[in-house]
Amino acid sequence: MAFNSAAVIALGIVASIVTSTIVASKAYSSKFENASKAQQSIVVKGKATKQVRSDQGNWWITVNGNGVTIQDAHEILTSGMGRVDKFLIDSGFTPDEITQGAISTIVHYDRDEDGNKTRDVVEYELSQHYTVSTTEVDKIAATAGSVTDLLKDGIFVIGGTPSYTYSGVSDVKVAILADAANNARVRAEEVTAKAGGEISRIKDIRQGVIQITTPNSTRVTSYGVNDTSTIMKDVSVVVTVEFGID
Repeated sequence: MAFNSAAVIALGIVASIVTSTIVASKAYSSKFENASKAQQSIVVKGKATKQVRSDQGNWWITVNGNGVTIQDAHEILTSGMGRVDKFLIDSGFTPDEITQGAISTIVHYDRDEDGNKTRDVVEYELSQHYTVSTTEVDKIAATAGSVTDLLKDGIFVIGGTPSYTYSGVSDVKVAILADAANNARVRAEEVTAKAGGEISRIKDIRQGVIQITTPNSTRVTSYGVNDTSTIMKDVSVVVTVEFGID
């Protein structure tokens, strides 16, 4: 009887050890499987672009007056300014959209036989700088190319390159970030579905730099493009998203 009792106890211990081993093995297997699943992920990029129309235009003009005396130069400059003022008003700009800077003066001196400047004045050059700013960007686009027609009348005028900007970039940024993230999710779903899985939660998301380019441009830089040369612009962003996979 003592032998039988000992045998029963021994069998019970063995059974307990086997059962504990199986349970531990299953627990370890489950942990390993969960850890493996936790490491499964897919990283995709999503892009979104929105075309906008500039709502602010800026342009500059410089008119010069040259003369042997400063009085002559000032008289020529004043005449040229009168023509430029009329040109801008006739083009539809209001006085509030036109700003005049201070008149700048350059004195050109004669040189001797050795190329050194003398105290003899050859010519005085006076310049008046205009800045035109308006929300009616089409007026600038239509006028910028024709200001040099004043050269035909002997007015020494220089027209700058217009610049166009859009003030609502911050609002567009929010919208395209959401669209880019959604685009990334769609791509991730397509890839994982073909592999027989499905995506779960977002593990990480990183925003790229906002790019403001000419329409349909592929130009990008690490610090962001901010094109001002065209009225219509593309505002785009790329986001990098990491999704978990089940």
